[in-house]
Amino acid sequence: MRVALLAAALALPTGCISVSETSPPAPSARCAVGEPMVETMLFLGMARPGGEVSETEFAHFIEAEVTPRWKEGYTILQGRGLWYSEQRRITESEASRVLVRFHDGGQAASSDIEAIRAAYIRNFTQDAVLRTDRPACADF
Repeated sequence: MRVALLAAALALPTGCISVSETSPPAPSARCAVGEPMVETMLFLGMARPGGEVSETEFAHFIEAEVTPRWKEGYTILQGRGLWYSEQRRITESEASRVLVRFHDGGQAASSDIEAIRAAYIRNFTQDAVLRTDRPACADF
């Protein structure tokens, strides 16, 4: 799961935004184009004890846990994260998936995001699923 942390650090612009697991930031008040929204990214590691999450298992997870909660739409990105293992003293590598969703920043959206995180951790024996939230302007 350290992969997800490094991938998140590399994917985000400079600067910091405080993130809470249950309260994403409020959407920006002014947008030159589009509407104020919150962009949430979930970083899902594909490694697990005894192997990796298969494409079939991942597809089933998406169908069962994500699509019913995010009917409006979302994006899945494929990635690879790297991190230094203090224990093994080598750089480790892991395949990952990043789910990206734009939403209103409300409690219902946050609850759905937390349910997806919990399900992934439970189903695939993960230590964590990294969540990032940031204000955005979106125009569809």
